[in-house]
Amino acid sequence: MNVACIRYEQFSEKDYNLAKELLTRDVEAGEDILRVLAEEPELFITAYIEDKLVALAQVNEPVPQSYLTVFVAPQFRRQGIGSAMVKYAENKLRTVGTQKVRSSFRAAQQSSLAFARKLGYDPYFASAYMQLSGDPFPLEELPVRQYTDEDYLASQSMYAVAFHEMRVRTGCFPDSVIAQPSEKERIAWKEDAETRFVYEINGEIVAYSHLCGNEISSISVRTDFQGQGIGKKFVMYLCNEIYQQGNETVNLWCVVGNSARNLYESLGFKEKYMMEFVRKTL
Repeated sequence: MNVACIRYEQFSEKDYNLAKELLTRDVEAGEDILRVLAEEPELFITAYIEDKLVALAQVNEPVPQSYLTVFVAPQFRRQGIGSAMVKYAENKLRTVGTQKVRSSFRAAQQSSLAFARKLGYDPYFASAYMQLSGDPFPLEELPVRQYTDEDYLASQSMYAVAFHEMRVRTGCFPDSVIAQPSEKERIAWKEDAETRFVYEINGEIVAYSHLCGNEISSISVRTDFQGQGIGKKFVMYLCNEIYQQGNETVNLWCVVGNSARNLYESLGFKEKYMMEFVRKTL
């Protein structure tokens, strides 16, 4: 296979059916990419050889640390296409200022780890994808309300500190820093405020969460209110919210080593699969 013949293009609507068919040829490797493709097709680049779609790459917005993952059609693997596409995407990111690239794959895919290491990616951390199904929780009324723009500074500070402390505790993020507020993030949070919630005690925000479809995207409790059962009650509330929206399951990610896993398991969450994350400095 002559990789010089690969034609790279920005993903467009005409590619969707071909891409969907391509990703279903390897369900385990393609499921996660297909989910992102349905929601954010603008992140993807296609690789064609003549009229055949042979690979896809998810390339997130170029920022100091971006995200990249590649899927090659099973019948075209081990022919240099994956390596060529990774290098193409890395060059695009490098030219716009990206310094580090992160990627991920299911832990069971040992060949993916070998491929990533060959291209200079080092192990970073692992995260469990957990799922809950069943009936809503019996729960008394809680002081939870929808997020508003006026809540941004308090919510962002709590979220940033809680996640930094979690990363430090797990020992997998030696370069973790507390994320600072930004006007860009504030606008983004305002635009989907209906998916964000705050938990108040005596008029103070003590916990914050963000939902993405049927997934609890993030949940954080203020440091001085941790260990009081607020997190558990809040998770139960959020699960009920997701069920009320017509979903049959609730999903979330939990970094390996995060003590919050004990809470999730006590509520009935089960690990569906594990993802390994790797990264590389460009």
